[in-house]
Amino acid sequence: MDKKRPLKAKGLKVIDHIGTLYATFNGSTMWEVDKVAYAIMKMCNGTKTVNQIAQDIAKKTNLDVKDVKITLMDILKEMDKLKFITYV
Repeated sequence: MDKKRPLKAKGLKVIDHIGTLYATFNGSTMWEVDKVAYAIMKMCNGTKTVNQIAQDIAKKTNLDVKDVKITLMDILKEMDKLKFITYV
């Protein structure tokens, strides 16, 4: 999993409605997305591995990369389950 490169799903849109973020594919079904998950989603461009994303976050937040990776993996698993991301 560390070397996989997550990519935001085609057709997924994130809408900001009065400060609350919602993800949708078709406009009729929406999921509320927190700001941390959205920031991670923006990093899922298919060029960086999961490991590289974890390292980037750890560097920006001054947190231990192992701790970041645990939370990142949970968020990516949920995004994958909802089809918000794929792996390349």
